[in-house]
Amino acid sequence: MELSEYEKISLKKIRKWEKQKHKGLHKKVLDITSRPVNYLAGKIGPEKLKKIENAIGKTVENLLYVSTFTVDPEDLIKRAHAHGVMIKNLSELKTCNLELLDECNRVHINFHEKASAIQGAAAGLGGMLTATADITALLVQDFHMIQEIAYCYGYDPNEVIEKEIILRIIEIGVGGSEVKFKALKEIGSLKTIKSKSGKKTTTQKGVSVLGSKALEEYIEHLTAALIVRLVPRALPVVSMVVSAHSNHEIIEHSGNAAFMIYRKRFIGRKKKIV
Repeated sequence: MELSEYEKISLKKIRKWEKQKHKGLHKKVLDITSRPVNYLAGKIGPEKLKKIENAIGKTVENLLYVSTFTVDPEDLIKRAHAHGVMIKNLSELKTCNLELLDECNRVHINFHEKASAIQGAAAGLGGMLTATADITALLVQDFHMIQEIAYCYGYDPNEVIEKEIILRIIEIGVGGSEVKFKALKEIGSLKTIKSKSGKKTTTQKGVSVLGSKALEEYIEHLTAALIVRLVPRALPVVSMVVSAHSNHEIIEHSGNAAFMIYRKRFIGRKKKIV
């Protein structure tokens, strides 16, 4: 199927984004050093650090196996109608006008960015005491946002492979530039696996998305990147401002990554539709 001019321009922008390094204060820190992690480990102690890692690990596992259906299809259909996308069910999104879908998703991502900043500012008042609760709440919000973006471009986020892709997108939002490039390669491999297998197995309790060792390593890397964002919370004077900025940045980068990745897949799928 022939691509529209808008889709051709979008594809060029996506390819440019794929080669770009991350921007932002925390991203620069993540790109050049891991010392803040060591600093915080010494500041709060190994016991507290382990609690943070356990909390993040439990949250990730719950998102994979418990939150199978956290998105309301009827709500998405109503949102689509509000943006001029007149569909009766979500399967019709696969052949919708990309520009209309993009406008709808951009509004959605901006909403989450503002909400995360407000949440971060409130949590920042508590400094390190509320840091763990804030991070786990942010991960839940991030996961939910990406699920909705996936649905909007015609992909079911409850499929096993899609869950793995969502984990990589979260990693892009939290990590530095090298993490982004590595995650994009892994997403490319996951898409190939999905296209070859043709399976649409939904994630249920007991069904492994990642192997236990791979999931453990993923949680360790995610925790390390998140810990960099906890460093300023040891300084109550700046905690509120930095926490709000940090949360906003994570959602901004995750949302933009999901936006680019799912649009590229949408365009690629359109080419194959006869």
